[in-house]
Amino acid sequence: MANRIVRIDALPESAWRSSGYDAVVCVDVLLSATTIVTALAQGRRVFSVPSARQAAWVHSRVKDPLVVTDALRSPDDAVRFVGPFWLATAEGKLGALLHVSPLAEMLAAAARRSRVFVACLRNLEATAKEVSLHHQRVVILGAGEAGEVCSEDQMAAAWLAQRFHHRGFELEGMNTVDEVGRWSTFDPSMVNLSRSAEYLRARGRSADVDFVLGHVDDVNVACAYADGELRDPAAARRLLQDDMPTPAWGSSLPVDGR
Repeated sequence: MANRIVRIDALPESAWRSSGYDAVVCVDVLLSATTIVTALAQGRRVFSVPSARQAAWVHSRVKDPLVVTDALRSPDDAVRFVGPFWLATAEGKLGALLHVSPLAEMLAAAARRSRVFVACLRNLEATAKEVSLHHQRVVILGAGEAGEVCSEDQMAAAWLAQRFHHRGFELEGMNTVDEVGRWSTFDPSMVNLSRSAEYLRARGRSADVDFVLGHVDDVNVACAYADGELRDPAAARRLLQDDMPTPAWGSSLPVDGR
């Protein structure tokens, strides 16, 4: 079997270097990926676009989606600011979510070359499990903010790479080895000391930061991106298996342990 490798990189513009990797995991802790994963865990249909102006195609496919953003700098003043805390505590019908943020551009760029996944603190283990089952060469990209690397994304990328390493993946390159060595012993509570967390708290978004800190590996949701929509491939497989008809002679049993 070919060597299984994982590499850490950063920022959306690094997506062009993902050629030759069969999976790209885009990590964003505060807040876009956390909002997306939270919505997906609720059973919502979730779409991602870079601006409200580019959302027309979603409206043509889905009736009355909830259009939100959680970017630190809103891409459109007309879009409602909603974070993961609001989603988790929202009542009523769980309709489709249209998420507007710069993360969408990163996902679309990476998708031209590889299978793309979205990860945050909530689904690090679920992502490592799903990706390691189906892929051999993985690159993890920290989303960052406004062209700068974010420490919370560096931490999460390192923790995710470490999970791949425990599943038999080699750490590719000195940067990856250094990042895992630097951050692997840090506790997720360190995210609270990041510049992004400070900025969000200053803008009255402490509930979202506290939500992120209080929800680590608490959902079994892998989040895959394709054509603007986010889906859980494991859930899709389970649904397909449930829909398969049972043979007339009943459920078959394994033979010789297979």
